[in-house]
Amino acid sequence: MNRDQWRDRLLTLRFELQRRLGLPGLLGALLLGAAAVVAAAIPRVEGPARELRDPASLAQTAKARHGVAERSAATETVALNTLSDLFPGFAQSANDIATILAQARDSNLTLGSAEYLVTNDTNAHFVRYQMLLPVKDQYGSIRHFLASVLNNVPNAALREIHVERPAVNGNVLDARVRFELIYRAAQP
Repeated sequence: MNRDQWRDRLLTLRFELQRRLGLPGLLGALLLGAAAVVAAAIPRVEGPARELRDPASLAQTAKARHGVAERSAATETVALNTLSDLFPGFAQSANDIATILAQARDSNLTLGSAEYLVTNDTNAHFVRYQMLLPVKDQYGSIRHFLASVLNNVPNAALREIHVERPAVNGNVLDARVRFELIYRAAQP
């Protein structure tokens, strides 16, 4: 039998069942068929579930997880203690700003006057130095500038960028770029 013959027989069967049982009866028969499929699948699911209910298996799994959690907590503590050592000290800030301005010069950007803000949280081990830099140029040049800064200053993060096009048919954009430079706080 080919595909069309099977389709014809299935349609005939559906119409006959619908004529004899009605639409509610046909839906009931479909639900019974679905229940039979689910009942046939239950033994395949119960096997792994029994293993999970076994107390010895649960104890062994919990013991293994607890050991991993203790090791990972110790590793995280060491990592947090050494994280601040990966960042440069605040004395490096002048060199980083000079690098950012050099990258702007290399990208032939028109720069406005920048705004600077230094924040130091008493509980944090880091000092954040924010630099808001107004830039005017084409999209490609601005994008090249951002990529070169992020590639050459590893402790810099692009915090915000706001781009406007002053003229509808112009290709020069006004952008405000906010970089955040992160430094290690001085140890007391």
